[in-house]
Amino acid sequence: MLTEIAHFIDQSLGSSQSTLATIAGTGAVLVALLLVYRHNPVAKSPYPLVGADFKYHLFKSIRQRLHWFKHGPELIHTSFKKFPDTIFTLPSLDRTSIVLPPRYLQEIRDLTSKVASNSQATSDFFVGNWTSLNYDIFGHATIDAIKTQYIAKIGQQIEPAASEAAYAFHMHFGSYHVAQPKILQLVSQMVARTIVGPDICRDPEWVPAVIGYAQNIFQCAVYLKLVPDFTRPFVTLFTPYRWRIEKCRRTIRRLTRPVILQKMAWRRDRPESWREHVKNDEMTTLEWLIETSKPEESTVYMLAHRLTGVSFGAAHTTSNTITNALMDLANEFERWAPPLRKEIDDVLGGNTKGITNADLSKMWLLDSFFKESQRFHPPSKLSVNRKMMKDHTLSDGQVLPKGAHVSFAGVPMSMSGYYYDNAEEFDGFRFERLRRQGKNEQAGLQFTSSYGGSLHFGHGRYMCPGRFMGSLIAKLLMIELLVRYDLKLGPGGRPENIMFFDMDIPNPKYGIFFKDRAGEAK
Repeated sequence: MLTEIAHFIDQSLGSSQSTLATIAGTGAVLVALLLVYRHNPVAKSPYPLVGADFKYHLFKSIRQRLHWFKHGPELIHTSFKKFPDTIFTLPSLDRTSIVLPPRYLQEIRDLTSKVASNSQATSDFFVGNWTSLNYDIFGHATIDAIKTQYIAKIGQQIEPAASEAAYAFHMHFGSYHVAQPKILQLVSQMVARTIVGPDICRDPEWVPAVIGYAQNIFQCAVYLKLVPDFTRPFVTLFTPYRWRIEKCRRTIRRLTRPVILQKMAWRRDRPESWREHVKNDEMTTLEWLIETSKPEESTVYMLAHRLTGVSFGAAHTTSNTITNALMDLANEFERWAPPLRKEIDDVLGGNTKGITNADLSKMWLLDSFFKESQRFHPPSKLSVNRKMMKDHTLSDGQVLPKGAHVSFAGVPMSMSGYYYDNAEEFDGFRFERLRRQGKNEQAGLQFTSSYGGSLHFGHGRYMCPGRFMGSLIAKLLMIELLVRYDLKLGPGGRPENIMFFDMDIPNPKYGIFFKDRAGEAK
């Protein structure tokens, strides 16, 4: 069983690890799991535990972990259907995971980070203390930099992202069969243009380091989620992923160090020139981090650390969003492509160069298609994740204990008939139609917005701050592909995504066939 899990992790997350590395990782997990008898943090939750009821206590904790690993998404769906108005606890076992019914959404949304922290929840989700994706990487300087660059100044990001797409497009789309890893490479380079600038993002070491970091974060976190806290120091010694994470971090630090030092010297020695630059010029995330970081945090190590976190979040989330949308598009290409192409032509007049944010905002059909695809395949089945930093009493007297992770069943909610007609049917233009009809909550019908039926970017003040950049990258790439190519899936239609724990990931082994609209295969 453990060898099967190791193989699954390596294959599903796109790794090409050696047999020796897999054996070493599996052996570490085996030894750690054999130590487990009573470790069960779920016991801290006052709310009923859902999931498999194991009658025999021998290795019960191990079996619960494996059951959650294999059947987590299914368990979330069935539990929400069974208890739509009840607080319940999931058997995640690496954390106390409490799922709240929709009526608490407003209350949780309005809690401050001192009471319920989104950043702490994200770090814990990736076992950040052991994988390096710790709370420091999501500090205030990171959030402030992202919000400034990708929200307040989002219009400035279109030209560099589009420019990088043109540069990297043929490099990564040189074959007629493109799978998720190719899309990840392209997106990583497009995003990196706005994060570190053209010189670093085109360095042949940059994209592999960023992708390698993210892949090994996922793999290491999955292994560590299967074992109790007290075994994690031992497990990290024997899994190869932790060492690969550090190798990628060293590469990123080496590549960014000269630019970080040069920009810090500019800010220190020529403050007036720097202020003028910040006020008027296009800024990279690296520069915004220098601007927003406290003096004690303005070190090469910390700035490179946070750049790594930004790159991790932006590239992988966006590439998965694009991959899912392309799979859904190719699955019924003749149904969805003609209206999308007409909208693109109506807005741009056949010229994709010089596209603006105002142009993108007019493409309601394209926006709707991404939102509907995300409704079916968000990165996680759970949404609005928070870690309770202190005990908190809800309006009806229910208590959320300190240290617990609370969330909402985002996917089951978005698939509910309460919010949508024919909710389980894929309708690419559902949200465009709702916007034009003026139905539902207008503020929640755009791709980057949220309401009870669409929580996949979070909700309230702690929504994903990079969602606007992710939307921009996704739309620019989709427009380019629709203008250039016809798309088709292989035999069997749209492949099922890989799902484990509460995660939903496109299968990297399946691809999309691209054919040049002029007739030349690409």
